[in-house]
Amino acid sequence: MAYMSWCFQCGIQYSMGVEDCVECGVALVDEAPADAVDVGTSDEEQLAYELHEWAGESRRILDQLLTGGGIAHAWQGATLVVRVADEEAVDLAVAEAADAGGPALDPDAEKLAYEMGGWAADEQSGFSELLGRLGVPHEFDAEGDLLVLAADEESVESALDAFQAGADDRPELEGLDANKLLSDMFVACDRLRKDPRDLMGIEQLIRLVPVLAGHRPPFGIDGRMWNALGERATGLVDLLGTGDPEPIAVSGVAGELAEVLRHLT
Repeated sequence: MAYMSWCFQCGIQYSMGVEDCVECGVALVDEAPADAVDVGTSDEEQLAYELHEWAGESRRILDQLLTGGGIAHAWQGATLVVRVADEEAVDLAVAEAADAGGPALDPDAEKLAYEMGGWAADEQSGFSELLGRLGVPHEFDAEGDLLVLAADEESVESALDAFQAGADDRPELEGLDANKLLSDMFVACDRLRKDPRDLMGIEQLIRLVPVLAGHRPPFGIDGRMWNALGERATGLVDLLGTGDPEPIAVSGVAGELAEVLRHLT
């Protein structure tokens, strides 16, 4: 099957029609990402940028800037790997991507800090993206607290109320139950990847997908990725329910899901 796009962070390939990576929750790109071992030669030093606090869109913008500038780079999750020799050019791209990702804080203005210690990583990223869409300048400090302008307190509080009101109220899967669910789903998808008409794989997937979609993500799994995985898996079940789906379509979607699930199990 021909693949048309890639996740720049995890490298998973997707067929035409998929816009976001179901594992990372970021928009796909048109060029295959490099592996970290291919950044520079064996005798060149590498430099890592920890960008976990950035929104996914900001990392995508940075990736495109580096690709457009011909700067060798690779991603290990949200960590960017480049050559030490390219540090100056990368710093410029990082600054440009940060500016494009949203307005910066005025260093001289009074600020407020919101403790984010109890928030999951996907919740922090989601709230950051919400503030970005609202045009509210913000950043995270070294302790992981959210910094905003004191003048924006009312806007931040309103955004916080709206964000929390939309919190996920589904029950949460416990660790062992989640591991078994993901493992069983991988087996089902892998069977359908090899044989789109495998009855055992179809029956198992139809039984498991509502369980995944009906629960919050377990600890350690990004919420957007979990929801995207559920949506993609539900789409496969819907495809199987059409009566006589194209085998290549079933095999393609099942293969994409199996690849994501393989990384999670």
